[in-house]
Amino acid sequence: MSEVYDIAIIGAGPAGMSAAINAKARNKKVAIFEGGQLAKKIDWAPHIDNYLGFSKATGAEVAKAFIEHIEELEIPIIKKKVVKVYPMGDQMMVTTSGDNYNAKKLILSSGVIQRAKIRGEADYLGKGVSYCATCDGMLYKGKDVMVISDSAHHEEEANFLADICENIYYIAQYDEVEDLDERIEVIQGKVEEIEGGDLVERVKLDKGEYDIAGVFILRETVPPTEVIDGLELEGRYISVNRDLETSVKGVYAAGDCTGEPLQIGKAVGEGQVAALNAVKALSKE
Repeated sequence: MSEVYDIAIIGAGPAGMSAAINAKARNKKVAIFEGGQLAKKIDWAPHIDNYLGFSKATGAEVAKAFIEHIEELEIPIIKKKVVKVYPMGDQMMVTTSGDNYNAKKLILSSGVIQRAKIRGEADYLGKGVSYCATCDGMLYKGKDVMVISDSAHHEEEANFLADICENIYYIAQYDEVEDLDERIEVIQGKVEEIEGGDLVERVKLDKGEYDIAGVFILRETVPPTEVIDGLELEGRYISVNRDLETSVKGVYAAGDCTGEPLQIGKAVGEGQVAALNAVKALSKE
């Protein structure tokens, strides 16, 4: 039986970390899921000049302070990308690229929603395009596939395919490949389009094309509408009410994913509100 969290939080930015410390302060069992760098957007900022108390701080200093707060409270950070959430009565099963977890409530705080970036990506989602190699790899046993990755964090996931697929073509959208299985062929080029008929058949690059049966697009976050079925959007942002509840029961959203302004102060505040409302809902159950 997997461990059950009161509140699972997807995303370790200011909204997610704020939600975590507020839920922890109310004695709730909480975990943060983050497949990439913690507080990355803040860490990359040259300086912070619009967040109370940090007028002369660099982004790295603010990110360090946020992370240290989480560590002091011993809030677990599960370094895995969430690929699907399944409602199961009074709980939800949170599926990562390797394991399953259970939670009573969920807070989405994964930042600005990423739309399909490659021509044909959205058209072939579920028809040869996948965001999780370990989830869908066996569908392509003995076939040729392409992996498009934006981070060395995903190399382990790509390596999983080496024992399953015939030929694997890997496009790294980052500076240096670190620990890729020698059976995987690293290729250079810019992806222009994913093509096919009813299913994916090929990927066109600026330097040629490859006939393949599947494309694994490995990014740090999966679009939330793919993670949770029935999640409603307003334009490019998750639709929420004043309590930061989404259209899916038991699921809240906070931070940049709910809309502008895309600021630290707004994200921290929404993380707190989402957590307090999730805690309130738990007390009524």
